[in-house]
Amino acid sequence: MPVRNLQYYAQTVPDLEVGRKFFNDFGLETAERDGMVVCRCAGRDQDQVVLVEGKRKRLHHVSFGAREGDMDELRSRLEAAGAEFAGAPEHFDRGGIWFRDMDGMLTNIQAAEPAPWDEGLAPDFNTPTRHPRLGERTALIEDPPVRPRRLGHVVLFARDAAGKQKFYTDVMGLALADSVADFLHFMYAPTGSDHHIVAFAKSGGYGIQHAGFEVGSTDEVGMGGRQMVDKGYIASWGPGRHGPGSNVFFYMRDPWNGIVEYFADMDFIPEGADWNAENWASKESTVVWGTSEPKDFPTNFEILDGPGMH
Repeated sequence: MPVRNLQYYAQTVPDLEVGRKFFNDFGLETAERDGMVVCRCAGRDQDQVVLVEGKRKRLHHVSFGAREGDMDELRSRLEAAGAEFAGAPEHFDRGGIWFRDMDGMLTNIQAAEPAPWDEGLAPDFNTPTRHPRLGERTALIEDPPVRPRRLGHVVLFARDAAGKQKFYTDVMGLALADSVADFLHFMYAPTGSDHHIVAFAKSGGYGIQHAGFEVGSTDEVGMGGRQMVDKGYIASWGPGRHGPGSNVFFYMRDPWNGIVEYFADMDFIPEGADWNAENWASKESTVVWGTSEPKDFPTNFEILDGPGMH
């Protein structure tokens, strides 16, 4: 019955052209549709980010995919949980289920599978005991532009992160992968998914903390971060490797203090796996290597006044 995948997220921004340029520079393909800017990964026939013009940068909604045969059961569970059903916003004629959760966050569930994505550059890596690349330099030496393959996850702010985790477990059918005290909860799809397709971080209101885009290798994570810094964008955190999820990361600030991430080598939890969720608050660090988390990383700028927030 569960939600099976993440489809896309939408957010309002005060300047669509600034948003378009940022995501183009990040490596996505953009196009205009119904007065919005739609961002996709090269070679993937699926919206990943939709930018809607608004007075300030703000999460608009998040869309998840489920099987057609599970939609009625999901609607019944949402109704029993007291969710506030809503109509689709203007220009989002996608059907499915639209509702607002306990934070007032607009959410969509549609009957949809994840679209295939391109493998892209797949270089061979030599190790101390195995040398698949013989007599050749790595393909990465050419320094090609980094182009994300897919949107992998969103980390969302919530007033009650533990309560939101329970809602997504009991109603949406996801499962807990790991947590950090009662502050941060990572959720995966029991039908098989990355370590997390959505996570919830405690805050004073809803919003998006960051969106993670998968690239082809850990090298591309570092190359993507440098690519953005060279274009004048601000590096938020990285490169480094997380404990929860195990992935290598590099986070960049967008023009409105939002965060997007290049990631690679994320844990994958297959269907039926005996996965043990851990509380990382009991460990010395959630980072295997790299710098410590910057102080402003968990700040929800969407509920604060500041540049681009009005």
